[in-house]
Amino acid sequence: MPAQTPSEHFDKVLARLFEVVILGKTHLKIGRGIADALAADRVIAQVCQVFWGTTINAHLDAAQMAAFKLFDSRHGSMSIEYLLGVASQCSNSFQKATPQRVERITQTSREKIGKQLTALEALNSKRNRILAHMEPTIVSDPQRLAQKTRVTFKDLEAIFKTAGEILNELSVAYRDTTSLLELLDDEDFTMAIQLIADAKHEQADRYEREFGTPAPFGRPARPRSFS
Repeated sequence: MPAQTPSEHFDKVLARLFEVVILGKTHLKIGRGIADALAADRVIAQVCQVFWGTTINAHLDAAQMAAFKLFDSRHGSMSIEYLLGVASQCSNSFQKATPQRVERITQTSREKIGKQLTALEALNSKRNRILAHMEPTIVSDPQRLAQKTRVTFKDLEAIFKTAGEILNELSVAYRDTTSLLELLDDEDFTMAIQLIADAKHEQADRYEREFGTPAPFGRPARPRSFS
């Protein structure tokens, strides 16, 4: 099987990194969306507390790992930085940019990455000390570890935004296309939450019809989807 040309390799790496950004943003949206919905509605939050808790954690961990992969500093990792290096190797294959323009794009891209260094350092620390490995300070000094590995929703949103901007700029220069960086139906988790709300309303209705008194358990704050 013939070896890939630099431009073929660039094309495949670009496509894979687009996937990482889209999946990372989707995990972040779902994890944060469920957490916000449960915080606003105690009745729904109590329906399946273990499931909700592990689901939120799993999505947020996956989002953080995706963000880490995009800017992994380990030599040879297929990261944004790796893609910039491949772009320089095949800059004469870009359809909509000269080699000089490609070089300027790689320079400005590295400047954008530099602006995220504080968040990326915290993310790298969290990956190495909590997500991928377990450092003993998790039990010996958890507060200090939490402070050093604090990664916020705002940090992750900024990291994915930076990655998306870089990938789209390279994609426009390479083949004059962009990605919306959104997964179709990435908010369909709200349908599941609504079904639970409807079921809890119906449960209360049945009790009140049977006993003629208000249900002794709460109704969801979320309105039912039908009258």
